Amino acid sequence: MTRMKTLCMALFAVFALGAAFTATSALAFELPDVHTLSDVGYPVTGEGTLENGGAIVSELETEIGEKLTATSVNAKATLTTLSSLGPGTLKFNGVTEPKSKTLCKSTNVTTKGEVLFTGEYHVVVADTALTKPAILILFPELTVECNEGKLKIKVKAPALIKLEGVKSGTDVEKYGLVANCTPKGKQELKEYVNDSGVLTKGALTANFGLGAEAACERATKELVITSSAMVDFLF
Repeated sequence: MTRMKTLCMALFAVFALGAAFTATSALAFELPDVHTLSDVGYPVTGEGTLENGGAIVSELETEIGEKLTATSVNAKATLTTLSSLGPGTLKFNGVTEPKSKTLCKSTNVTTKGEVLFTGEYHVVVADTALTKPAILILFPELTVECNEGKLKIKVKAPALIKLEGVKSGTDVEKYGLVANCTPKGKQELKEYVNDSGVLTKGALTANFGLGAEAACERATKELVITSSAMVDFLF
């Protein structure tokens, strides 16, 4: 009985230490911050556009090959205080559904060919070693109408894309957003570290009428954002 009691106490101690270590590790994780120079006030805005003379520069594609294409992408982000998040928009122009060869638009705009995502960006990391800066994009579910409203596509957040051209402790005026699919319908980045220090799935979905499917956003090259003031991404 004494041996059993001692063994149980030892096991309890091991489990307690393990739980304490896990809790401490989670609490020790700090979310990234975006700083400005001390003499710069808020808000700080960033904006960039990707286009190529009317050629396709971006695609939203599902696993089975359903897609939307765009000939222009404009990204805007606002930093209102020392933080890792803020309001942002992504506006796609020249949006077409290739099967019907018709222009599409989201239900929150009136212009054909325009799809507007309005929501919030979060600066995150895509690995626990803090070596993969990323942007998590959150937005309310958006409906896109194509072929005079005969096709309604529902796109649901989050989207997770690479953040390029930044280094912790270095002020920058320009930084890049990179969106790739690996393979078709799957975003290159699939997880991010949440505020508890735990890897969490971040997957975009789209419903072209057959139910929600995994989807990804692809751009032909890096979208460069120019900031209204120097900023430092601290990870």
